[in-house]
Amino acid sequence: MTRLAVIGAGFLGHALALGAASRGWSADVVGRSDPFGTGCADPGPGELRLLWGDGVERLPEVLDRNVDSVVVAAGGHFPVPSAAAPAADAIGTLSLVIGLCEVVRSLSPDTKVVLLSSAGAVYSPSDELRSESDPSEPTSPYGMSRRIGEEYLEYYRRVHGLSTHSLRCANIYGRLLPQSRGQGVVSAAFRSALTGTPFTLYGDGQQARDFIHLDDFVTATLDLLGLNRDIPRTLNVGTGAAHSITAVLEAVSAAIGSPIATTPGPSGSTDTGRLALDTSLLREFVDFEPLDLATGIRRMARSVTDGRSLSDLKHAVNSHQPVSK
Repeated sequence: MTRLAVIGAGFLGHALALGAASRGWSADVVGRSDPFGTGCADPGPGELRLLWGDGVERLPEVLDRNVDSVVVAAGGHFPVPSAAAPAADAIGTLSLVIGLCEVVRSLSPDTKVVLLSSAGAVYSPSDELRSESDPSEPTSPYGMSRRIGEEYLEYYRRVHGLSTHSLRCANIYGRLLPQSRGQGVVSAAFRSALTGTPFTLYGDGQQARDFIHLDDFVTATLDLLGLNRDIPRTLNVGTGAAHSITAVLEAVSAAIGSPIATTPGPSGSTDTGRLALDTSLLREFVDFEPLDLATGIRRMARSVTDGRSLSDLKHAVNSHQPVSK
């Protein structure tokens, strides 16, 4: 049985754990909170275990179960809060990455360590597809901490021989996220469509980014981890297509059947240009055909609505009730 450990039970950690269990794998999730109910989720044909606490402190008992891979899906702050507390973001991210690598180095040096990094935070916009060999040019504390985290993984690979990998993920969507995260354009668009609250549009709305559905992210990541061969130290995980913020709003409006009003926000240097990922290296290792944006947003809409009327959904969102699976 393939055994996976996930550090962090948030948006991505929860999805990876459930995806692993659905494949018949064993998934141990370590987290300080459980916002998506990982601890009570149906594991299907696999095994699913939630351990409360600090990832570094709980990792030794997880490694005792002969874990094949440790996925880092936590650490630091979300993008917007990181700008106000760059030191705290760096400390949170790097102390976790370094601490986990030290535990693996001491107790289970054959276990893979995989960091979920951020392509949107690491690469700068370009008219060309961004490949793994392109220079990294972070423009935020969030991007800086992820990039330095990648460098620490490379250090542990080069000096200590660990199998370390960084997945530079595109903008992942698939369920509603808390507004406090300051992250998730698609989620924010859904929230505006459901509540009637204007969407804050930064810049002219023509800035374009690569958006990947959560299901495709999970499939690609688990397919990589399930390979019986070494994988590159850095891999892009995206769709290879860029879509403007305006196009996202139009797709969400069409999927929900509700118009989205906009209100202008400040324009920043990071809210410009086009950024899409070159996924040719990823496709050399796994069979990967991600959903196009319109199809992915319709899938998210079905998950969010789940047969309920628009008025019921608006009430749920305004009452801060859960509205997606």
